[in-house]
Amino acid sequence: MKKQIFITALLLTLSGSAVAGTGVPPEVPTMVEVSNRDINRVVCSGPISDLIFSKEKGLTGHFSGNSAYIKFSIEEVNGKSIYAKEPSELYVVCDGATYSIVANPVDKQSVTVRLAQPESAAVKKNIGLFKNMPLEKQALKLIKEGYSVTYPSSYKVTDNQSAQIPLCPDLEVIPKVTVDVDGVGLRLKVFEATLLAADRDVDEKIFLSSKISDSLLAVAVENHELKHGEKTRVFVVERKETDGSPAMSKMIKTSWSGGE
Repeated sequence: MKKQIFITALLLTLSGSAVAGTGVPPEVPTMVEVSNRDINRVVCSGPISDLIFSKEKGLTGHFSGNSAYIKFSIEEVNGKSIYAKEPSELYVVCDGATYSIVANPVDKQSVTVRLAQPESAAVKKNIGLFKNMPLEKQALKLIKEGYSVTYPSSYKVTDNQSAQIPLCPDLEVIPKVTVDVDGVGLRLKVFEATLLAADRDVDEKIFLSSKISDSLLAVAVENHELKHGEKTRVFVVERKETDGSPAMSKMIKTSWSGGE
């Protein structure tokens, strides 16, 4: 028997730089705009063990724990402040990896530069699985895998023990499984929804709530027509990370047929 699942997806288009969203990768020289007058911070996922820079280019810095702090010197010439304009190389050794940063001083406020974690085998596999795939197809792929409960070994699958979510009076909504796809920035949440009232249609719009997710990307309900006491699975795809930039959203409607 064929079953049609309709998916309501909120596609987010985020503004902002690639570095702000994903972090500076290891071993790849990356130019980053930093303040030419304020102290800038570099943050790593683990402890920083060394910080190498050129004092001759007017750069100063020190590190402690998982953070390093760098600042371009300001010269005084005839009572006038002269700010740095030339980029300077900066090397950060952190968590077993070396990061090569080209610090480009510009007239702006203090900047926090985040260093991306070195890619593990699982991360590389996940990136390969989703490579060159549009965002809506990535979400659909993840929902299909949740529907059939067939997850690649590179995913992190966690059974939830959370209490029910007070979404609406006639539905009991309980989180069941969380699936993290590291390296891709997506997470699948599987909920179990039980109808507590009279027969009714349960559609995706009910779950477009911050109680379900603050970074919701797509929702799919397995069974839409429920009788009193019946259950259905609800699949929610969300972004694991955003850069805090303003977002525009649009809603699309698509479908796929799953065998049963």
